[in-house]
Parts: sequence; C-alpha cells; structure tokens
Amino acid sequence: MTVTGERPKIRLEDVDFNRRDHPDRPLRPIPPGRDQFAAQWRQMRQFMFGPWIDIDKEVGPNDITRLRDDYFWQRDEHMIGVVDAFERLGPQRGRALFEQALTQGIETLEDPPQELVDLFEHLDQLPAQFDLAAAERGRMLAMSSTLAALTIIRGWAVYETAMTGDISAATGATGRFADDGPRRFIETARVFAEFTLPEIFDRHSEAFQDVVRVRLMHALASRGLRRKWGDDLYLKYGEPIPVTSLLGFGSGMLLGRLVDHAFGRKLTKDQLEDLAEYSSFSGRLWGAPEMLHSANGLELIKSLNYVLARGGNPSPWRAELVDAIAGPEHLETLIGTLPAPVRKLMSKYAKQITSMIAFAPAGVVFGYEQIDAMLVGTIFEPLGYNFRRHVQNFERLTRLNVRIAMVADWVPWSNPIRERRKRTGAVAHERVAMLNKIARGRQMSLTYTHHDRSTSGEGFTG
Repeated sequence: MTVTGERPKIRLEDVDFNRRDHPDRPLRPIPPGRDQFAAQWRQMRQFMFGPWIDIDKEVGPNDITRLRDDYFWQRDEHMIGVVDAFERLGPQRGRALFEQALTQGIETLEDPPQELVDLFEHLDQLPAQFDLAAAERGRMLAMSSTLAALTIIRGWAVYETAMTGDISAATGATGRFADDGPRRFIETARVFAEFTLPEIFDRHSEAFQDVVRVRLMHALASRGLRRKWGDDLYLKYGEPIPVTSLLGFGSGMLLGRLVDHAFGRKLTKDQLEDLAEYSSFSGRLWGAPEMLHSANGLELIKSLNYVLARGGNPSPWRAELVDAIAGPEHLETLIGTLPAPVRKLMSKYAKQITSMIAFAPAGVVFGYEQIDAMLVGTIFEPLGYNFRRHVQNFERLTRLNVRIAMVADWVPWSNPIRERRKRTGAVAHERVAMLNKIARGRQMSLTYTHHDRSTSGEGFTG
C-alpha cells in the first residue's frame, strides 16, 4: 500500500544532499523502497498509539510525514562533516581530536577542523534548547514505568532490531553482532542505561558523551554502507542509517509509559508533555535535526506512529541477527559476575530464559504471530514454544503489575527510598557498574570506536 502514487524517476542530484546546507530545496519524496506499510507493525501501533490518535489517518501526507519522508535520504546532518574530517585526517588523528573536543571542550584544540567546530557548537548549545525541568520530570515518569512495561520495551528492542528493514540490514551487514557480539551488546546496553541517568542533560557527563560517541559510530558505519551498497540501492531505499530512523532512538523514553497507559494507568496531558520533552531531547541528542522536533506530546505520538509504520519488512539478516542478539552468548555475558552454580543453571536454560524475558513480552504489543515469524529459521525455532499461551500469560502479569502501580499512584504518599533512587538514577548506575565489571573481566574496552575505519565499506557484507 502506498500513499504517494506515481512519481517521476528520482535523480541522484535531486536527493543526495544535506538538508542542513540546503534548507530551501524542495522536500524529497519517500524512497520508493520504503513506500509501504508492512502489516507486522499495525497491531503494535494500534495498541500503543490508538488510544491517542487515528493511526491510519495520521500516516497520510501532511507536514509531519512529508518532513520524515525527506530525511530518509540522509544521515545525521551534524556528523556528515565529522566523517569527512575522519577521512581527510585519518581515523587515528580524527578520533584524537574528536575525543579531546568531546571531553575537554572544543576550545582546547589549536586550530580545530571546522567540522568539529560546527558539531560542538550544536552539542554545547543543545541542553539550552529544552526545558530541562520538564525533561527531568519526564525522565522520572519514564523511570516509574512498571517492571512489566520495561520488560516489554526491552523485548521490543530485540524485535525492532531484527525486524525493521533498515535496522536489520545495516546491523546485519556491518557484522558487529556476529563478529564482536559481546562488546556490541555491552556497549549498547550501557549507553541505553546511561540515557536514564539524570546527568544525561549535562553536556560534560560521561552519559551525554557516550551517546555522542554512538552517534558518530552510526555516521561512520552509514558512510561505509553507502559506499558498499552503491547508488542504485541508495536511490531505492535512501540512506542506510537515515535521520528519520534516529527519531526512534528517543522513543524508548516514552514507550514504557504508553504501555502502562494502554493497560489503564492513564497519563495526564501534562505528564505526556513532560515525557515528550524528555523524548525530544533524547531524539535530538541521537541525531534527529531540529526540523523534526515535535511541538508537543500528541505530535510526537503522530511522528512515532508514522516512523514505525514505515518500518518495512526484515532484511535477509533477520535469522542471523536473532541468533546473534538473543543467543545464549549474550545471556552468559550478562551473568558473568554471578556465582558459578547460578551461571551454570542459567546457561543450561539460556534459550528458554531468553524466550520468556524477551520474546513473550514483545508479543504483548506485536502479537504472538509476529514472534513466531521472527523466530523462523533461528536457533529458537526448534524449541517449539506455544507463544500464544506465553504471550497471554505475560499480558496477565502486565495487567496485574499495572493495577498495583495504579494503587500506588493513588495513595497520598510515596516511597521515599524508591523516589530517591529514581531521582539519582541508582538502578542505571548499578547496571552501568555491572556492565563495566563484565567488560573488565573480559578485558574489553567500551570505547564505541569499532567503525572508525569502516567508511570505505570494506568488510561489510552485501
């Protein structure tokens, strides 16, 4: 199904440009290979966004959807020049200058490259562009999502990585999960834990800086994939890691409470606005440009509804990615600091545990049929799980968890220990410390530098 109808042939010179440098050029149409609404996303969209908007009406052509179509053609507009600098200066020199500017300030560099000056002018001013008091309230609300909702969103992340067209293609082609799985897994888990910390709004914090490192890594990988795949694929699908998809990285800050809302723990309008401020800060820090900023909470929901509706169908790397992302090796990585008898028991039942803590929860929003489809041809398919039953059971647990949370919301007092832990980010600090300990035990450096030499596309699969 398309909404754009017939169109003239797309020429490279009409689409291959940085919108930031050419704000007045006509909006680009959605890449033809993305012009579909794959059925696998509809149940999730109805579940998550249906309580707020007409999910079908809001994917039609309008100002929101047209802008997002345009940005499927390009990568992070502030990182394009930095990638150019890496290629001009060499990855070693480029990384050294980038890290010094990131951790010590651009003013500490003598005659810095203009590309870095431009990037850090953007980064240094970013926090001032948001209502940080509202964003902090939004962070606290996100941290108050039920455990069941957070588990669903973690399962969502596995599903989205394997089943989204551009994400599964880019992740599969770069080979990081297959070739360097534990490091990739720990780096990813670490940066998303850091994003829930209160210091994420502080330009000088490690949390803020790690997100910027991942942002650069995405841009470097996208340059390599663009070269590897060539102009023909670009003209069909657009940028390998497009700006529009980066909007989804901010959505995780909002989705947990949308799950709770769908189960009856209603958000007020003011709460939605605070969550939107937090999510919008997140999206901008990940690389979504100011032009894609949502003016309010309802507009953010409309934006996410459209971006996810354009998720497409999984790439040929689907089964390989599921095995790499959710395979026993990653569970064993996470339990590396536990006592030996516990590790032995959990390793023995690693596939079963993963199925219960990732796949069944994701099925609550995507439907058990989509979980079955995701697992075809993977190491999990022979287990023969009845995901219909397991999804129903997790849905019952979620309803119970949400009802308990609703009772806690209604009482005229709050748990001071719990509130203090949310305010200080204690859970996330503990998770980051655990991941750092695992990395040290494996003599693994978490530097987000894996793609510093990837811009040629060599080593990427076709």
